[in-house]
Amino acid sequence: MEERVRKKLDRDFRNTLLGRLDEDDFALISPHLVPVNLPLRHPLARANVVIEQVYFLETGVASVVTNSPSENPIEIGVIGREGVVNVSALLDSDQSPNDCHVQAAGHGHMVAVPIIRELMLRSAGLRVSLLNSVHVFMCQTASTVLANGRGTVERRLARWLLMAHDRLEGDTVVLTHDFLGLMLGTRRAGVTVALQALDRRGVVERRRGRITIVDRQALLDLAGDYYGTAEAEHARLFGDPKVHVRAG
Repeated sequence: MEERVRKKLDRDFRNTLLGRLDEDDFALISPHLVPVNLPLRHPLARANVVIEQVYFLETGVASVVTNSPSENPIEIGVIGREGVVNVSALLDSDQSPNDCHVQAAGHGHMVAVPIIRELMLRSAGLRVSLLNSVHVFMCQTASTVLANGRGTVERRLARWLLMAHDRLEGDTVVLTHDFLGLMLGTRRAGVTVALQALDRRGVVERRRGRITIVDRQALLDLAGDYYGTAEAEHARLFGDPKVHVRAG
């Protein structure tokens, strides 16, 4: 009886990918999961540097950022408890041209890259689950390209706030206008104007360094088709959509 209770507690993960593994695959990976605290701005990968770990976040948010020598960096994706960080390593690439850092502090588990690759060879089920997570992330980056290429700052902001809301506890996002502008690839002034418009309509409440989401449905309406494609794929592949996408 004690063993059954312990096993059930061991499976109580917030990370969707880990929580949805079958018993055999979980038994395979669990001895290699190393708990890790993830403070704000902690680097999870550096551009063109060998990737040593993959991360399964339980709380917090990781931001994947692409860089240009002549331009400011821009965010191309976010990862929270729905997936795995450093997907390039799962595709047998030793490094990535992108940076990845902790955008909202939290905690999770890490697995050394040589180990996760060995486990993927040993288990087709684990390999499929991990590659499905890569697929979801690729869908998200495609939506980011679409939103950044065609969407107004206000619609891009709505999409970003929804993705942050999906991955954070509570309704408040802690960040500065400057940092949000960097993530959206726009000027601080544009972010400020967009946030003021959302505040006036009662969609969000602004405080110094904090944005509280008041009306999620209004954000969904504003973001439109720029939000939801990757989230629908996650729900299709991993089951319960409430794990990743909150009710409107």
